Amino acid sequence: MRVTKHALTIILGLVALAGGSALGGSTNDDRREGFALYEAGRHAEAVDRLDAVLQRHPNDVEALIKRGGCHLRLGRASKAIGDFDRVVHRAPLNPSGHADRGIALLMLGRYDEAEAAFTRAIRLWTIPLNGARAVGGGGRDAVAEAKATAYAGLAQVHHRTGRNEEALAEYDQAILIYGSDPNSHIGRGDVYRALGDLARALADFDEAVRLGPNLPRAFTSRGRLLEDSGEIERAMADYDRAIAIDPNYAFAHSLRGGLLSKLGRNEEALADFETVGRLLPNNAEAHKDRGGVLVRMGRNEEALVELNKAIEINPKLGKAYQNRGAAYNNLSRYEEAIVDLNRAIEIDPDNAGARTNCGLAYFMVGEYERALEDLSEAVRLAPREAVVHFNRGNVHAKLGFREQALADYRTAGELSPRLVSSYGGAQRLFEEMSRDAMAARDRAPIRVSSGDVESHLARSREKQGRGDWRGAVAELDQAIHANPRRADLYIARGWSRLCADLDGAEVDARAYLNLKGWGDPAAGYMAALGALAHRRAGREPDAYAFLEEALAKLPRQDAWPKPVLLLLNGDLSGEALIDRAGNDVQRAEAHAILALDLLRQDKTKEAREHLQWVHDNATDRSIAADLARATLARLDRPDQIARKP
Repeated sequence: MRVTKHALTIILGLVALAGGSALGGSTNDDRREGFALYEAGRHAEAVDRLDAVLQRHPNDVEALIKRGGCHLRLGRASKAIGDFDRVVHRAPLNPSGHADRGIALLMLGRYDEAEAAFTRAIRLWTIPLNGARAVGGGGRDAVAEAKATAYAGLAQVHHRTGRNEEALAEYDQAILIYGSDPNSHIGRGDVYRALGDLARALADFDEAVRLGPNLPRAFTSRGRLLEDSGEIERAMADYDRAIAIDPNYAFAHSLRGGLLSKLGRNEEALADFETVGRLLPNNAEAHKDRGGVLVRMGRNEEALVELNKAIEINPKLGKAYQNRGAAYNNLSRYEEAIVDLNRAIEIDPDNAGARTNCGLAYFMVGEYERALEDLSEAVRLAPREAVVHFNRGNVHAKLGFREQALADYRTAGELSPRLVSSYGGAQRLFEEMSRDAMAARDRAPIRVSSGDVESHLARSREKQGRGDWRGAVAELDQAIHANPRRADLYIARGWSRLCADLDGAEVDARAYLNLKGWGDPAAGYMAALGALAHRRAGREPDAYAFLEEALAKLPRQDAWPKPVLLLLNGDLSGEALIDRAGNDVQRAEAHAILALDLLRQDKTKEAREHLQWVHDNATDRSIAADLARATLARLDRPDQIARKP
């Protein structure tokens, strides 16, 4: 709620100081200038002048009220309370002094004391003489606004303590007394929103915007409601308007950043959260939000710095632990992730996101029972969230539980048709996920020695050398089955699958990125693999989504193989790609990827020329050489029309 001008300046005539005769000349100048700066909204400057006045005349009640109001507007509630304590001590029958004190207590979260202060202010307003004395020339509107402020303050206490029906009654009274204050409509709208009465909430927010077209809080309040209702464009317009009115309104930047992040516009979201951090450098929520978007961008090490700060400032901020747990998951630091995510769940047992991430972390360390326990709880908490069903389905598939996996995938598909259909449907998704099963069907992990893994890997390399790509994939299946957390195996199998013209290379690309994160040197190559594999299967939208994610999350935007990704994304020509290659290895990779892209466009002759260049010039047994050799062999087979990569 806002601090109204009248609520801060109305005082009893008996205690107001009368200007010139009581104060010296220089004090009068400071007083007049301080009051003028206060009225102009230049609160930090006003405080300097009022400090000088109160140093000489500590009982100047009007100066105390003005300075207290400045402190409130500057977010210094603890300093404001000192001024208002002195006001009510000097003028105990002044209702506005008690209301102002209640506002400061409300900002400090001292709700019982704030309720007592507002209740006393309301009671004092019933004394007829108080209204006449307190106005001091302000008129009926001044009295009405000041009285309404006390009722609105009491309503805000009730709302913050979960007594929403009582809050509605107090806001109704405030609006009945003085209906022109947009803040009372905002407050009542917030209560209606909490009660789920969105139509009445929107009516109040619309009225607040009409009454306060230059009040940023009116627009952010309406924007939140519109966002809840799925009216994303209108919500964004309201956040934009709030920021245009006050570029330093941190709450508006925070809301807009959150919405931008949901829309996948992470760079823009990060800019908003950085503004919040600049405006509120010691605010735990600001660090938590910035850390969260950095996690989504794959910048996990940077995210940890922000999230560590958030937790240092507020060790009880559950979302900060959730975000830090997600960062640890991305960095394959699963034990640390589990500790953080369990802490997030301890703080908020109904946090479905923390349950989901914790389940995935438990799965990666082989604690399958715990994984399914957390993922099932996430489903219970958020039954309408497609992604929690999807994640549990993946775990069921990895464990070989076919019916449970298909049921989860079907539910996810009903809630978000694009999520599952992009994989070719529930059955196809199950086949892709279960191919990389990480445990036996009885949920007991298979224990294979590292020597067995190495022997499978050696046999896969031998078969690759003979051009037996399918045989190589079969050996790598066994190696990954034995050690699913060994990331280099996914590189080997993913590219072997592409060379063998087999499905599933995009799954290997994602598995590698989940294990190593976007900061890994091979991340760009695996992004290219994922895009090529999706295109080979005819999933063009998924290929572009993989590329856009990579271009947003790769930490070094100038490094190779970014030009490869730009080519695949349609942002760079083939000639420019080859020009950007810095050495022979990169040139071979450029020619190989360009050839696959040309095959997608049915330009077989041009593609063959590039493949032959790689065959003649590339280092033997490199990815580029293997791709060229396998693709040329397929093109030379008269009984097969090459599939588009």
